[in-house]
Amino acid sequence: MNLHTQQKLGAIALILGSVLLTAYAIAIPLLLPIQNNPHDFILRITSAHWIWISSLALLGILFTIFGYTAVYSRMRRQAGLLGFMGYIFVMLAYILQASKVTWEIFLFPIIANNPASVFLFSDSVIRNNPLFMTFRTLAEISIFLGIILFCAALYRAAEFPKSAALLIFIGALVYAIGPFFSIIIGIAGIITLSLGSTLLGRSLWQSQTDAG
Repeated sequence: MNLHTQQKLGAIALILGSVLLTAYAIAIPLLLPIQNNPHDFILRITSAHWIWISSLALLGILFTIFGYTAVYSRMRRQAGLLGFMGYIFVMLAYILQASKVTWEIFLFPIIANNPASVFLFSDSVIRNNPLFMTFRTLAEISIFLGIILFCAALYRAAEFPKSAALLIFIGALVYAIGPFFSIIIGIAGIITLSLGSTLLGRSLWQSQTDAG
């Protein structure tokens, strides 16, 4: 498979990933209780909608990883060292997010539906565990550094619209800090980031169509 075809497929993956993540963000407040307290978190996990909604997020993240790789391959000659480092941190951030979502799909429902283990959520045992807090900190640092560097490279690249870089930057920043204030703010960040990624994917597709 040549680079031209890979980049076209990457554009499709980025747009599809954005659609899935947007659907995930919209489904949460519509179908799940969203108050920020341990009891409602357990209700979310035990909901019949939890697994398929979380699966939307996992698929969206996996498609986005491929899409961003295609975007980087398009601009790598202009991106320089900072752009490369931004790509590495963005990939790390998405891989960590995918890891977290796999827990939410395959482990969290087991814990929440077992009376003997539900205290791990209700008493915030997992949330306050040093290892889990280290994981969250690493994920937040990866998002912060990756988005700053990657979006700076996107903004400078002639191939992509500057509006896409700005939306991705704002969306990722809001997503990273939103959960400290409200889950709704985090959801808004996902939707904003997905909009920027959609513009990015459309631009990548158009560039490959014109080249073809």
